[in-house]
Amino acid sequence: MISHPTIVQGPPDGERPNLTLKITDWKRVSTALEKIDTPPLNSIPDGISTTDEIDSAIGALTSHVRTVVRRCEWEVPASSNRRKFPPDIFELIRAKNAYPTPDHRSITRALQCEVKARVQEFRNKSWSDLMEEIRPTHKAF
Repeated sequence: MISHPTIVQGPPDGERPNLTLKITDWKRVSTALEKIDTPPLNSIPDGISTTDEIDSAIGALTSHVRTVVRRCEWEVPASSNRRKFPPDIFELIRAKNAYPTPDHRSITRALQCEVKARVQEFRNKSWSDLMEEIRPTHKAF
């Protein structure tokens, strides 16, 4: 499961902000945290009896979790082309994703083909529109 994106803003010093989204792959985080034999966690003693040991254990665990999450995330530009799809394509994608189990393989496959065809059609139309926009309106000598 990939997380909902978090917007990370760029420099506040008057320059144009470089907006990015931070995406976290929580399945990778979960898998990494399930590993038992990790040096940062091995430093935590089995018998904790003092508040200093509690603080040290909490610090080691927090540091380990932050490191794992940081390794499982990446940034992408906030203005991604996928956001520019029309609503009907998003509806098809939602319908396709509503059947994640193998029992619905044929429905999912049919919807997947429909999504692929509709996305291709949209991209071709967008490309044609762009070519029309940049077509020269005068004749060169």
